[in-house]
Amino acid sequence: MPYPGFFVGSQRTGRLPSRAGNEDLMEHEELIERCLELALDKKAEEPKILDMVESLNITDHFLLVSAQNRRQAQAIASSLDVEMKHAGVPKARIEGYTEGWWILMDFDSLVVHIFQSEAREYYGLDRLWADAKDETQLYLSKVEKRLAERDPGPDAEGSGI
Repeated sequence: MPYPGFFVGSQRTGRLPSRAGNEDLMEHEELIERCLELALDKKAEEPKILDMVESLNITDHFLLVSAQNRRQAQAIASSLDVEMKHAGVPKARIEGYTEGWWILMDFDSLVVHIFQSEAREYYGLDRLWADAKDETQLYLSKVEKRLAERDPGPDAEGSGI
């Protein structure tokens, strides 16, 4: 068992061994939602979630986000790295952190791409994988609802205004 007490693999591809019945497991969909939520907390822009099962045999999903600059890209990556560690997710393989132009975080069943806006346009992964199923709205609606419940904003009752 490479990851005792934890499973992040997809049920479809079985990338990691199933540990059915364990209450502490983070399912693949939870991993996507949590990574998206953390990225949005750090003001990531233009999130896109692509189902890669039919296109690639190395991962199930891509999460693509944009950052305004190197520091923001690094902050998003650091947040994901720390929070996933606290959640018991095996450490992601990380590439490009120092430069911050295009940071890749490989969680096996999910690969997160954090681009500076110019890098995202230059490399064009959105265009390259245009045939992949776009599941952004499916996950974004869940995450935005959770974020709104957590932080109702200044117009909420009891805001002191």
